[in-house]
Amino acid sequence: MSTPLHTVKDKFGSKEALVDALMPLLERNDDESDAEFKDRLMRVSNRKLLRLHERADTLRDGFGSRDKLVDAILDLRGAKGNNRDDQQRALSRLSTGRLLSTHWGLTRAAKR
Repeated sequence: MSTPLHTVKDKFGSKEALVDALMPLLERNDDESDAEFKDRLMRVSNRKLLRLHERADTLRDGFGSRDKLVDAILDLRGAKGNNRDDQQRALSRLSTGRLLSTHWGLTRAAKR
């Protein structure tokens, strides 16, 4: 079984390369510089960084953007009109992981 450190080294070469790959994919604080953001990510565990990268890949490959993922969830819920706008605002505040889990759950429920 491979450790997160081995996985990072095999796929990216180093933790710094993984962080560099993640930086354009993740949202950051409004007042945070690139150097501060990179420093913060460098303190995150390898396992979490790998999970964030996997989620970003899933989002990009499956939906293209967070907005399209939110629209897909609203379509599965059958939201319309003002209710759709309210739900869209609420969903937009959720993390990418939570949005992907919500979509997965709704997709599974629809198949039953």
